[in-house]
Amino acid sequence: MSVYVSGIGIISSLGKNYSEHKQHLFDLKEGISKHLYKNHDSILESYTGSITSDPEVPEQYKDETRNFKFAFTAFEEALASSGVNLKAYHNIAVCLGTSLGGKSAGQNALYQFEEGERQVDASLLEKASVYHIADELMAYHDIVGASYVISTACSASNNAVILGTQLLQDGDCDLAICGGCDELSDISLAGFTSLGAINTEMACQPYSSGKGINLGEGAGFVVLVKDQSLAKYGKIIGGLITSDGYHITAPKPTGEGAAQIAKQLVTQAGIDYSEIDYINGHGTGTQANDKMEKNMYGKFFPTTTLISSTKGQTGHTLGAAGIIELINCLAAIEEQTVPATKNEIGIEGFPENFVYHQKREYPIRNVLNFSFAFGGNNSGVLLSSLDSPLETLPAREDLKMAILSSVASISKNESLSITYEKVASDFNDFEALRFKGARPPKTVNPAQFRKMDDFSKMVAVTTAQALIESNINLKKQDTSKVGIVFTTLSGPVEVVEGIEKQITTEGYAHVSASRFPFTVMNAAAGMLSIIFKITGPLSVISTNSGALDGIQYAKEMMRNDNLDYVILVSANQWTDMSFMWWQQLNYDNQMFVGSDYCSAQVLSRQALDNSPIILGSKQLKYSHKTFTDVMTIFDAALQNLLSDLGLTIKDIKGFVWNERKKAVSSDYDFLANLSEYYNMPNLASGQFGFSSNGAGEELDYTVNESIEKGYYLVLSYSIFGGISFAIIEKR
Repeated sequence: MSVYVSGIGIISSLGKNYSEHKQHLFDLKEGISKHLYKNHDSILESYTGSITSDPEVPEQYKDETRNFKFAFTAFEEALASSGVNLKAYHNIAVCLGTSLGGKSAGQNALYQFEEGERQVDASLLEKASVYHIADELMAYHDIVGASYVISTACSASNNAVILGTQLLQDGDCDLAICGGCDELSDISLAGFTSLGAINTEMACQPYSSGKGINLGEGAGFVVLVKDQSLAKYGKIIGGLITSDGYHITAPKPTGEGAAQIAKQLVTQAGIDYSEIDYINGHGTGTQANDKMEKNMYGKFFPTTTLISSTKGQTGHTLGAAGIIELINCLAAIEEQTVPATKNEIGIEGFPENFVYHQKREYPIRNVLNFSFAFGGNNSGVLLSSLDSPLETLPAREDLKMAILSSVASISKNESLSITYEKVASDFNDFEALRFKGARPPKTVNPAQFRKMDDFSKMVAVTTAQALIESNINLKKQDTSKVGIVFTTLSGPVEVVEGIEKQITTEGYAHVSASRFPFTVMNAAAGMLSIIFKITGPLSVISTNSGALDGIQYAKEMMRNDNLDYVILVSANQWTDMSFMWWQQLNYDNQMFVGSDYCSAQVLSRQALDNSPIILGSKQLKYSHKTFTDVMTIFDAALQNLLSDLGLTIKDIKGFVWNERKKAVSSDYDFLANLSEYYNMPNLASGQFGFSSNGAGEELDYTVNESIEKGYYLVLSYSIFGGISFAIIEKR
């Protein structure tokens, strides 16, 4: 069976809906123009693909970020065009790709905090998270299901479509709504300007001058179904993610990672390179990217495969780039026409299958959409027309993952050289543990380590130890068979705040070019691929529910990419402003002690005799539910998972949950009563002196503490609504 595109929604600098965007795309309308940006006393003029008027949204969302408004508009159009009835589906997955999420709200809150405000409005702080947009989209439609907010910078929304397709094909959801969004932001404008990556003279010229990119903004969504009667726009055949393991910003010049995607997708689909009719390239307008692409396409694809980049019209929309360009691919299939690369200065040296200046009518069945990102993240999606004989890559056999090792940055592990200090707030009663530093292990290059931010250092040291304790020698492994799933609530918040503050003092053009690349959510994960030369798939999700949300993603990655291992890493970081965040969002200062924290598990499809086994997991996201609602939703999901595993609640010997993460929440209240409800103990009660706020201490505790053999329930929750859980067998 295939996965079909049933609905499309989009907003970009080319149009406020799919029809308008498509018309202006093929008309080669200019979507990039010069705009003025101001932050305190700093002024920047830059060519951008700006949406000049905010879309209309319901009254309750009038004060939301522009990024949310873009996402809401595209999400609603996609649902309306699909004609699906959400009430008819019982296992919906929302997969959203974004680089920034609510960072514009976070910047606003930071500047208020820096000016001395200690009671910034709680609603502004809620909007600041990367995952807030997905939470609100689900809440608007009262969706109870899974939410995966992927933040791999410029490949994020392409990766969201890949995950949604896999979840649907593997039977882990019955409807997938996939897309992405990003707005123009001060941090992106300042960072890319300081890197010297912006074309300051005109709209970017993909596959031409190499004078740089222009940033853009927008959002797009597709509704994916398996019901052929709802198919309207095309099929998703499959997708693949690879890592360069080369450099934090520059692509590997050989294009090996991108080439591997093309090779595997055509092989798995049972076709030849010549049967790819059109490629929508990443085509940013930088020499490093465009030269790599040109060489790769020339090596593998015949001149009958047409190629273009649409960023010359929309700009580079960061986390939204993948979905906007995937929708451009669907438009190309629908119109049987290749959109042109907008170029003003000449195309010397490029073969005739690069489409410039004018759209080209062409028979199109099979299309590749490429996206590449900081950290060496490469992503490709293969799409087909409805009349193509290709079918979505088949579902893979389910598997249970073994945990070969688990290491945490705060632990009894004497091999870790990590130091912490306890810090008390000077304006409220909260305390927290701060990462102070670490010595690089022998497996990490000291020169690389020195250049990293503290968040990446904490992650690198913890992961290195987990690899050592797993007894895997990566130098003897095919590292294309090793994947990385990284989960985080905060991301590298310290360096993000540092750049945002630097804009106010140094100006847009003078922020740290060496530190800016570490502001993206996937920087730490990308450094892992570079340090350990891992070239398999890598993805990052932003979540308040911790490592448990990463388990399902790790399983999808392992089974669909036929991996030997997946490294599951979860990490959070706090800053002084976090004290206010916890206060305003009603954390309990008597129970909650925050902490910088990282946990890393090496997962394998092959179990050792005594390896703990992850039998299954479930993610539940919802909003505004009562205690009784939460109890009903959770119990039904738990009973269903137990039934699938051939177990009953009586087989579970106990559960593991960190009660230190205490906030005003019906989810917390329910978990606090779990012992009474199911008549089983919380084995971790009183065992934690801190809360990582969702970075996986519960999973690490279950693996490493002396717990008798048997089945255990491991839990985490989101203060914004939702519980995630896994069933672990200790052997």
